[in-house]
Amino acid sequence: MSSDLILTGGHVLTGHRTPSDATAVAIRHGRIACVGTDHDALQWRQPGVPVIELKGRSIAPAFNDAHCHIMSVGFAAREVDARTPPNQTIQDIVDRIAERTRTTDPGLWILARGYDQARLEDQRHPTRDDLDPVSPNNPVLIVRACGHVSVANSKALEAAGIDASTPDPEGGTIDRDANGRPTGVLREEANKMARRAVPEPTVEEIREALLLAGQEYYSQGVTSAAEAGIRSADEMTAYTSLLNEGRLPLRSYLMMMIDERLDQLLDLGLRTGFGDDMLRIGPAKIFLDGSIGGRTARMSQPYEGEDDNLGLWMQDPQLMKEKLIEAHLAGFQCCAHAIGDAAINLLLSAFEEALEQAPRADHRHRIEHSSILRPDLLDRIQKIGAIPIPGTTFLHSFQKAYVANLGMDRIRYAYAMREFLNRGIVAAASTDAPVVSTSAMIGIKTMMTRLSEEGDELYAEEKITLEEAVHAYTWAGAYASFEEHLKGTLEPGKVGDVVVLETDLRGVEPPEMGSVKVDATVMNGEIVYQRTSG
Repeated sequence: MSSDLILTGGHVLTGHRTPSDATAVAIRHGRIACVGTDHDALQWRQPGVPVIELKGRSIAPAFNDAHCHIMSVGFAAREVDARTPPNQTIQDIVDRIAERTRTTDPGLWILARGYDQARLEDQRHPTRDDLDPVSPNNPVLIVRACGHVSVANSKALEAAGIDASTPDPEGGTIDRDANGRPTGVLREEANKMARRAVPEPTVEEIREALLLAGQEYYSQGVTSAAEAGIRSADEMTAYTSLLNEGRLPLRSYLMMMIDERLDQLLDLGLRTGFGDDMLRIGPAKIFLDGSIGGRTARMSQPYEGEDDNLGLWMQDPQLMKEKLIEAHLAGFQCCAHAIGDAAINLLLSAFEEALEQAPRADHRHRIEHSSILRPDLLDRIQKIGAIPIPGTTFLHSFQKAYVANLGMDRIRYAYAMREFLNRGIVAAASTDAPVVSTSAMIGIKTMMTRLSEEGDELYAEEKITLEEAVHAYTWAGAYASFEEHLKGTLEPGKVGDVVVLETDLRGVEPPEMGSVKVDATVMNGEIVYQRTSG
């Protein structure tokens, strides 16, 4: 649905990297008609068109989360909250599991998400022995914040077919005690073994999750997001059915997992760009490695205190490279989850070989997360025009784990937004939610301050300005999906998607930026979210 709306008397952040003196925006038939003075915008007023008096508040293009898990955000809203905070200890998490167990029929799964052992007072992962006493009759699976590690109780291990005789799967590990008994901590492919034992959601359940996630994103000023992995026909059906009903809440750019599905996509004639401004096929994607917090991201040098641990490859490196090259040759934009410097090196090699075989001037191949960089890797990114998709909130939430696992020197260029800008590299901001909060404002604060949640500052020279941070969360995300002509800046002709913040951001100290609330979210000129109080 498209509407008309005029917003006046504010401070307009246009999504460009330079400040603007505009005070008003007019939206006509769902598209931006005017950005300028109050007088300019009011020239577009017609009978019945509402006018929002901003009273000095800032507005910006609605935010674009360039990498997140929209479906999982919706599902997480119904799972047990295992995050830190609010949980400070393993016992806090166990108490929440116990509470859910009391209202769950025996035999049904209990799912939780969000713990980070580096931030718990216990400084360790939960185990099956923590969980079994409170959940003897229900399989329980707690997914770590990163999504790459989980903890299963005994019932869940049994359901997954994991016991002392189960070998570590390729690309994963099963943590064991001194006697070889699984502790319940499962990493990467072993984590997937347990998660595959959980009953698959129905199409209707996926639809409900998407609708729930949409409301959450609206409350954060987000109207566009890249779904970081479509794996099944049911997931695609959920998206397309909501689109056909006019109920799809977010402009969605779908990364297509191609491990065993590239041929199916090619047979259907589907390529990056197919779709419309609400739902579009995005890049072909694979996972190269794991996470830093789980010590499974693939590194060129060992993790601190573990001389034999370089992290994990998800598959044979040469096979993964060949899959990416095949997708490039087929015409896809390509991307991969690549966090460790060794994984990023492999991905860049794949891009370089692909472009040598079939040059493409505007490929916009992406590096999802692109966490642990080195100057030589930055040189190669700059040369080929790849697009990093940094998890800009990760330094807020996980800085402590990064320092503990890698040391300070290796994280010098972690999410280095100033370095990207100085080199002319387009880097699109993202959350990877539900790994971290859906809040774009926390991401903007982190880019501006380089502060962790505990207040620790990491390489202050990588700070960027307010306008540059908003640009990374709006225009850069649109560019990463070939949609900068459609959205990402407030200028005539683009979609009428706007976020209204509670105050003039120019008067907010950067460390306080993350607490700024969204007053309203506008999509196609229609108010889809309005803060009621607080």
